[in-house]
Parts: sequence; C-alpha cells; structure tokens
Amino acid sequence: MARTSLKALGFGLTAGGTFSLLTAWLFYDLEPLSLVLLAGVPLFIRSFEKTQKEKCMLALDIQFKDALLYFRNGLDAGYSPEHSIVDAARGLESLYGRKNEITKGFETMAGKISTGTSLEQAFTEFAENTGVQRIKEFADLFRILKRTGGNLNRVIRRTVANLTDSINLRRDLNVVIAAKKGEFNIMSAIPYGILLYLKLLAPEMSAPLYHNTFGISFMTGVLLCCILCYIFGRMVIKRTLHV
Repeated sequence: MARTSLKALGFGLTAGGTFSLLTAWLFYDLEPLSLVLLAGVPLFIRSFEKTQKEKCMLALDIQFKDALLYFRNGLDAGYSPEHSIVDAARGLESLYGRKNEITKGFETMAGKISTGTSLEQAFTEFAENTGVQRIKEFADLFRILKRTGGNLNRVIRRTVANLTDSINLRRDLNVVIAAKKGEFNIMSAIPYGILLYLKLLAPEMSAPLYHNTFGISFMTGVLLCCILCYIFGRMVIKRTLHV
C-alpha cells in the first residue's frame, strides 16, 4: 500500500472531518452514534491522492516534453546525445528549478554518464524511477535506436508531437469533466441546503426528525438515498465522459 502523503492526510482530516460532522449534524443533530460517519474520512484521503496523482502525471508529461525539446536542441546543434542530456539538465534547471522531479532526473542521468554509465542505462533507470509508462516506452525506443543507429531526431520530434496532442486533449477533457462535476456537486448539495435551511430558519419544523426512533429511521433512509444517488451519478459521469 502506497504511503499516504501529509498533504493528503491533512486534506482528508480537514475536509473529510468537516463534511462528516456536518452530515452528522444535519441528519442526526450530532447523536453520539452518528459520529461513526467519521469513518468516511479515508475516502476523502484516497480521492485527494487520486486527484493529485492525475495532476502530477499531466505535469510530468509537460515537463518531459520540455526536456525532450532541450535534448533535441542539443542534437540539432551537433552535440552528442550524452552532451545533449547535460544541456537539457541545465535548461530544465533554469525552467523548473533544481528541486523539480524532471530536473533531478536529468541531473542524475548527467551525473551517471560522467562516471561512465552508458546513456541507454541511465535513461532506462530514470524511466523506471518515474514509473511513467510513456517515459519507459521512450527509454526502450531510445535504447533500440542507439544500438541500431536509427534517426533519433525524427523519433524525438514525433514523441514531442504526440505528447503535445495528448496534453492538449487531456486539458480540454479536464475542462469538460470539471464543468460536469461542478453541476453534479451542486445537485448533490441540494438536500444539505434544504436541511440547513430547516435547521437554521425553521427549527420547529425539523425538530420532530431528531432524537426519536421515527426521525432517526427517516433521516437514515434520506441519507442512504443521497448516497445511492451520488454513486449512481458518479457512474453516469464516468460512463459518459470515460473517466
């Protein structure tokens, strides 16, 4: 199991805890047993981690595309592939800073090359460390081209073009997904808005729903309907947008 980041843990405890307590208050008026809803906090942590991973993957694709452009510029200038990697590391440092993952990866490659490691091996190890399938595929192709003497420039241009198309497509898709998710989240929040209105502005109407067997049973049924509708809505979004 992957180690949970402090950022994801903080988000889960803050957002998940707040939402769980709000649900316990609106549906059960904070009955002690309702605090079991706090068990849903790990769902917020996993959701945040998934979102962050998707953002990191998109950012890494963009950074790798820029790295290949620096690499290609070195080759176009007549440098060897090994020297071009060193130049690419310098360019990435000026663009993203030394602490960036792609910068560290290319600087590590440059250091390994300076100590006698072959460029193919250094690139393969870099790809394995990133865990990104696209980079692994390029590293495999690069290794084959180095052995067979293929046209490296043409392959890099094609890879950059494919990466650019993929990045633009994912950005456009993310805009559509964000809009649909926003609409869906607003609809999902309507029951909470109604209950909040009753709790704050019409407490005499909502009072019979709390602290009695009928009220607890009724509100549990409402909460289960909300959960089922939310799950069904997520399934529809996934099937419609293929996400």
